[in-house]
Amino acid sequence: MTSRPRNVEALTEDRSFAAPELETAYFSAYDAVMSYWPVPAETVDLPGRYGTTRVTSAGPTAAPPLVLLHGYGGTSAMWYPVIGSLAEEHHVRAVDTMGEPGRSKHTGTALTSMDDLVDWLAETFDLLDLPAADLCGQSLGGHLALRFALAHPERVRRLVLLDPPLVFAGLSPEFEKLGRNRDPHPTFDNARAMLAPGPPGSASADVEAYLDLLAHGAAHFPSSPIVHPHLPDGLTHLPVPTLVALAGASQVHDSKAAAEAAQHAGAHTVILPGAGHGLLADVEPVRSLVLEHLRQKDSPT
Repeated sequence: MTSRPRNVEALTEDRSFAAPELETAYFSAYDAVMSYWPVPAETVDLPGRYGTTRVTSAGPTAAPPLVLLHGYGGTSAMWYPVIGSLAEEHHVRAVDTMGEPGRSKHTGTALTSMDDLVDWLAETFDLLDLPAADLCGQSLGGHLALRFALAHPERVRRLVLLDPPLVFAGLSPEFEKLGRNRDPHPTFDNARAMLAPGPPGSASADVEAYLDLLAHGAAHFPSSPIVHPHLPDGLTHLPVPTLVALAGASQVHDSKAAAEAAQHAGAHTVILPGAGHGLLADVEPVRSLVLEHLRQKDSPT
């Protein structure tokens, strides 16, 4: 495979928190959500070209490998509703995406495109000694998972995409407007109100903790500039067996249009009626769909 030129300049920008107490608050929120993981987990920080990548592992080491990619700002902690079931049948590696809020530290090569993130993920596979693995991504993590599968189909056994944006359909006008008008430096209170308009304390303790994590990340995490995805050109066939689970009430795109395109590309496609973009709030149907798909190791697309 021909290698493409890379931007190898090291980052010189300050990636530190604005104040120590903000760093403490963010990582306390991170640990609070991680405490909802119902299974024993191990963590490792892998040094590479882009910095150090945090990977949290669970499940039997002899089980088939499964790599999880979270949605934007969600961190590996977001998988707590389903990690127990996934780790029963897989050796799960949940990865904090480089450049986003989380425990990965972007201190090396610049990330300027989705191709750079694909390179980072390929390096992470190498550092984990994974020739190939099942791959599951939610939201922006789903977009990255698809890009990785297109670039490295030999390294993806089966693919799961949970309401991925800009893969099978464009963004909804409402979501595009929200992105244009988004405050890049919100306060914690404003970020929290945007994520959940209801009063704090109205949801379950785990959901409240997760919303707090997202708000702390949006308000205070010194993340790298966002790498913006775009629709892949001419996606007519998926190179690996793929499940696409779409939120029937997704705020991000037209789920019916996305489903039609996904089916045309060969994916097993399901729309979950009434589900929002986060999808993991509907734990049981998502868990069952993902496990059923991953068990069909020898099934064609």
